[in-house]
Amino acid sequence: MLNQESYQSLHEYLSRHLSAKELEMMISHNPVMFFQPGETILHQGKYATGIYLIISGTVLVTAKMLGEGITQLETLDHGNFIGEASFIEHIPCPTSMTAQNEVECLFLTKTYIEFLTAYYPEIKYHLYRAISAQVCARIKQVHDKIIKFMSESNMLSRPFFGDIIHSLTKPQEIHQEDISISSQEIHDMYLFQGFSSNEVTELLKHTILLKAGKNCTLIHKGEKNASNYIVIQGAVQTSIVQDNKIAKLSIIGPATLFTSISCEDLALSYTITFTTREETILLKLSDTGLDYIEKNLPTIWYKLYNLICRSLVALEKSVDKLDIRLNVETYNR
Repeated sequence: MLNQESYQSLHEYLSRHLSAKELEMMISHNPVMFFQPGETILHQGKYATGIYLIISGTVLVTAKMLGEGITQLETLDHGNFIGEASFIEHIPCPTSMTAQNEVECLFLTKTYIEFLTAYYPEIKYHLYRAISAQVCARIKQVHDKIIKFMSESNMLSRPFFGDIIHSLTKPQEIHQEDISISSQEIHDMYLFQGFSSNEVTELLKHTILLKAGKNCTLIHKGEKNASNYIVIQGAVQTSIVQDNKIAKLSIIGPATLFTSISCEDLALSYTITFTTREETILLKLSDTGLDYIEKNLPTIWYKLYNLICRSLVALEKSVDKLDIRLNVETYNR
């Protein structure tokens, strides 16, 4: 059980998203774990079986690249979630987490999160909002470091003409009969496995079917619209763009939802873009559509937000991978 000082510290840190009652429930249903200095909490390449919330102490984040040794990325202290990328995306941990001193963590187990999914989806939504806010703050921190590196590097600049082409290429609204995939195939996509059939039908009422040619920028750097897209066919590339220089982050394939940072964070400025790699068919959930679902369809909204959170975590992972590569490149100069 947490002492009063630790509880108060967590409450102050998480009160924007979790009520005192929700925090107490989280503490009472999950174990507190202790780690000694130098002890590894999460191993790179292994799966996280839950999400850790640092109560006290400092955690060092490191990554190892084949033949390049270990690079130190950042340190995290109380109030930070760790292991969220591995757990939410169901992927091996992209980094290792090691206790720098004595560390105390609340371990949010898979069983507890599944319990919230089944019986308290609103509390899970509040928890994932807290995780998403933190993920966006970390993306911003690493993003700014990458921007500084790009500004000072001799990376090749993208031709000005290319920027014009990207800005002029716009997606076009189309109808179901204009594409080769049926409405039932869209309805049955793996992406919607957590939704009931009626919920998927209702959700799709608030989407627009779009066709975008190659090199069409769907989300521009600095964009403040909380747009979400679902890739039906084709592929979308995420990149960081600075001074006409471009650093590729990831490729997003079919049956995947991706979101702009503005869906969670309207205040911070980013230069992350989402651009089609080939002719692509998408469903768009506009900010007005999202607003309607949030206000009027809470059951659907909570499930949709799981996908939004997963999209942000995936972006965090991609930004971190680029950060690791740049750290190694700087080290080897």
